[in-house]
Amino acid sequence: MIDPAFSFAFLCLAVARPFGELGRAHLATPSAGDPKGQKEAYAQNRDGWRLSERAELDNHQKNGSFEWIDRSAVPRGRRLVKLVWVYKRKRDGRLKSRLCVQGCTMQPGVDYDQTWSGAMRSASLRSLAAISAGAGLKMRRFDFVAAYLQGELEPGEVVYCLPPLGYESEHVDARGQPQIAKIVKPIYGMSQAGRRWQRTLFPWLKELGFVQLDGDTSVFRKKLPDVDGVPGEELIVGVYVDDLCVCHGAEGPGSLYADFVSKLFERWEVEDEGSLNDLLGIEFEANDGHVLIHQCSYIERLVTTHLPDGITSKVQANTTPCDSDLPLLVANALSSTEAPDASVLKQYQSLCGALLYCATNCRPDIAFSVGMLCRAMSRPTPELLDAARRVLAYLYRNRHIGLRYKAQDRPLHGYTDSDWGVRHSTSGHVFMYNSACISWSSKKQPSVALSSCEAEIMAASEAAKEAVYLRKFFQELGRHGDAPIDVGLDNKSAGDLAYNPEHHPRTKHIDRRHFYVRECVEDHRLRVPFVASADNLADFFTKPLNAKTFFRLRDEIMNVPHSNPGGRPPSTKVAKCVACGDTGFVKGTPCYYCNDT
Repeated sequence: MIDPAFSFAFLCLAVARPFGELGRAHLATPSAGDPKGQKEAYAQNRDGWRLSERAELDNHQKNGSFEWIDRSAVPRGRRLVKLVWVYKRKRDGRLKSRLCVQGCTMQPGVDYDQTWSGAMRSASLRSLAAISAGAGLKMRRFDFVAAYLQGELEPGEVVYCLPPLGYESEHVDARGQPQIAKIVKPIYGMSQAGRRWQRTLFPWLKELGFVQLDGDTSVFRKKLPDVDGVPGEELIVGVYVDDLCVCHGAEGPGSLYADFVSKLFERWEVEDEGSLNDLLGIEFEANDGHVLIHQCSYIERLVTTHLPDGITSKVQANTTPCDSDLPLLVANALSSTEAPDASVLKQYQSLCGALLYCATNCRPDIAFSVGMLCRAMSRPTPELLDAARRVLAYLYRNRHIGLRYKAQDRPLHGYTDSDWGVRHSTSGHVFMYNSACISWSSKKQPSVALSSCEAEIMAASEAAKEAVYLRKFFQELGRHGDAPIDVGLDNKSAGDLAYNPEHHPRTKHIDRRHFYVRECVEDHRLRVPFVASADNLADFFTKPLNAKTFFRLRDEIMNVPHSNPGGRPPSTKVAKCVACGDTGFVKGTPCYYCNDT
């Protein structure tokens, strides 16, 4: 059974910080040493946690978050919501107590109405990193202090709460009864808190002259006019809840960036975190004209959690994330009538969720493997759990690599492909900019394809949707003109079908929605050129590959550097790798393709 205190702590954090992907929850859950309630906190360090609670209450008093009223002043029929404590130890050892509304007990239509609030997409963050690498922009991070407390509730929007545990006697009425907290400003845990924060921050950014992008409403851009052919200063701001990612050029007095920072500190309580080094478990390294994003520390934490005894020699010897029989293992698990073992189910779901966060942020090399494993999320087997651990072992062996962006003359372009080897085909696409990918997908097709042409056109239409979004996003950032985007495809029949309604006897049954790619071609938003299968990078996301092909495509998609810019290191003594069969690496050094020694 799940600990109720743990469940509520997770809920409060989930409400306070909307997650875009399943694995992101792994970052938000309290660590093993965090108290799960006030009783446990006081048992660990009463004085320390008490001071932390007092600081939080003082912060609310300074902010005017709530007013104290007698219970008799609460309107009849209104539910009293609990105020609870959530405890967290910071990385630097500081104790942080957060006073949260028990949002799960709030009544929709009474305590709140709309709750949606956006957050910068992962693809947008990667695009900003790629643009910064190409244009020589610097990336800086700012963190709002108690961001949700700086928002404003709508007129008449009020929540009534019981006093926080341990402080009931601080505010009493004439009869000595505890008073009720009337919430008049957003605080953590409120269902609408994130929305109210954004509705306060976004208008302020627009007042400063920033333009909110339609492609991603959490990204803002401000650019000064060009003067005598010299490009004007540019400032790009990406918002993820209470974090700002600021991309800027000049930073001296009088610059656009300096003016923005001055007004930022004047209006808000905010901390300058310095150069962007990490955000949501994603680490950034900028030097020598390139930007590298990776998740090395996150992967190391995963190994500690899910492989406490270390990586076995059997798993360590495997070089690729999965074997060719992974689709068969998944199919057998889904067709089985046996109930999954409870222990296996819990471990498998936890591990797959954590891996999914890597696969959707900066590790496209495990996208196919994790996508395939997630298909059996409700019916895992011990064999699939071993397969998931193999993916983690692969990540650990290659934890230092990531997406490496560097200036490149080629504009935004993409590839699409599908695998017609199974009942439901797998669609894959990838889009490249400044030497590495900024968006990718490996996804099970919703219906059975009756031919490879049908599977390919379905995959192409999925890629077209992403291409339209990226094209608009890059146009708004001034990085793409009116020219269509190239989306390479290695199936001639599907390519013909993307331009003309050909092959009628074999395509008359295909749903109209799958011809969206043709509409985009006719509107000159994208082109679908033919590429050879060996050059189609999207093949990486549709099927298990042998080690040699896997590492070749991985290095191109992620721009993994090697000592020899032309490819493998120069070899004087050619050896053959036992693991992948490649015959072009220096004897006594790790294999170029699979790193096996």
